[in-house]
Amino acid sequence: MGKKTALAIAAAAAVIGAGIAAAGAVSGSRMLSKDNAIDVFNQQSFKTGAEGMVHVAPEDVFELENGIVMAGFYRGEDEYYEVVIGGIDQNRYSAGHFLVPHDEEGKLVYHVKVEACPEEIRQQVYNYYVDLFDSMYERALAREGLDREYMDIIEHLVSEEGHEELDSTLSHQMLKVTRTPNYGLMKAIGIAVAVAGTLAAVCILLSYRFKAKTIALGFAVLVLAALGVCIFAVRKQIATITSLKEIRPGVYTLKYTAGYKLDSILEADLGSEADLLNWLEDNIYFGLPVALKDNLFGCSAFLVTDENGNHLMGRNTDYPEADCLILYNDTDDGYDSISVVDLGIINIGSGGGQVKQNSFAGRVATLAMPYTLVEGMNEAGFGMSILALSTDELHQDTERKDVIYCVAARAVLDKCATVDEALELLRQYDIQMMLGGSCHFFLADKTGKSVIVEWFDNDMYVTENPACTNYIFGTDKYYIDPGSDDRYEVMMEELDGCNCVLSAGEAMALLQKVGYDNRGVNNLGTEWSCVYDLDNFTVTMCTDCNYDDPIVISKKTFGVK
Repeated sequence: MGKKTALAIAAAAAVIGAGIAAAGAVSGSRMLSKDNAIDVFNQQSFKTGAEGMVHVAPEDVFELENGIVMAGFYRGEDEYYEVVIGGIDQNRYSAGHFLVPHDEEGKLVYHVKVEACPEEIRQQVYNYYVDLFDSMYERALAREGLDREYMDIIEHLVSEEGHEELDSTLSHQMLKVTRTPNYGLMKAIGIAVAVAGTLAAVCILLSYRFKAKTIALGFAVLVLAALGVCIFAVRKQIATITSLKEIRPGVYTLKYTAGYKLDSILEADLGSEADLLNWLEDNIYFGLPVALKDNLFGCSAFLVTDENGNHLMGRNTDYPEADCLILYNDTDDGYDSISVVDLGIINIGSGGGQVKQNSFAGRVATLAMPYTLVEGMNEAGFGMSILALSTDELHQDTERKDVIYCVAARAVLDKCATVDEALELLRQYDIQMMLGGSCHFFLADKTGKSVIVEWFDNDMYVTENPACTNYIFGTDKYYIDPGSDDRYEVMMEELDGCNCVLSAGEAMALLQKVGYDNRGVNNLGTEWSCVYDLDNFTVTMCTDCNYDDPIVISKKTFGVK
């Protein structure tokens, strides 16, 4: 092949690549707009045989049972529709999920065809909810002194009228994912072809004046230099990823030395899960998509003092089966901290359908770990725990900047030495919940102060107390049915009896006493129990109710002097 022919081919490739990139950009913009989206609330749009795009939030796609995947759609607060969606991969970290485009709100965009939902599947979904409501009603009847408003809601759900409303929210059509072209990927491929064609054309033109070996050497030097610059730019991320170690089956440690831009995320005014995911993609993951899983957790926490005056924060994490990661944050502009990440929240672990932590994808996911903690303490002697509440997703709305609760948790560990400092920081923001639920914080420090912090409407409630579970403390406006849960009463009786003085071993024994050593409803169990020595910056952890074989974590565990 002559040089002129090769040059023409290279130039053509560059032009074609540029055209593909432009077409991808235009088509992607058109597809991600909602002009051609199917409206499930419009019978003319949502009818059998229709084809188009649907935009659905990742947290509103969930597997009900037996492989039935549902998609939830909302229009206003009072209008809701549930639709069976077929041909979708529930594993949010699968390669297929990465190829699904997102719109500007962070919603997944699927190309679907509307089909009639098989009546047996629809009936199965209906029966699932009827059984769920009946179970809630039976539990409510077994309790005394229930809030009348709560009881009215439960009675309505199990009534004939409630069943009719349930039937009206379940679609007779289903969405079948047929093809979802990712024009963003098309744009990237076009750019790659254009760049390759341009480089080839440049090489051919240079060959008229230079020998092939000289050209090849020059390009090799440029490639190596560019590679060196890239490696230098991400050297801290590489060090973080490679520090991952498995110290027990399903228990990992990680020393985090990469930057995670805490001040930037606090200023970003993030008010939703989509905002957080978009920020993580842009600032931590170089544009790669990330997702969270909508599981919440029940927990217990308390603060005691041992016989030597050391302050111990106890914490149980009660959760469906999950692996965990113990994270050491080695920061230059804040307090070092040891925190625990529940890997189930980001769909990493040894369970079916989960990404393995030691895989490449699992290791890369560690870069988001500072913002997925559920508990921890810092070197100044301040500790905090996040505990779930059985309330709707709550949001504050004032003139303050928005911050997601998990980002607020990271901020107080990095920036605060005492409970009072943490309260002052938290009051500067509107705290926003996500993943369909809410939580409160248990804060403690080595002065012996411990509080429970909650956010309802636009108010922050602070309650001084030595123990906390999943009850609401600050207000009686939001009711939680504790069922047969007596963890709080057991802890308070124990703490009152000892005047909040327990040894580390006795503190762990109390966690065992209020833990779950079985896998009953929702596969719930005590995944780990931790005793944090706030004075000495050490953690003792027992996993999966194995209280005879504790793990002791300190700075030395991570090679920090």
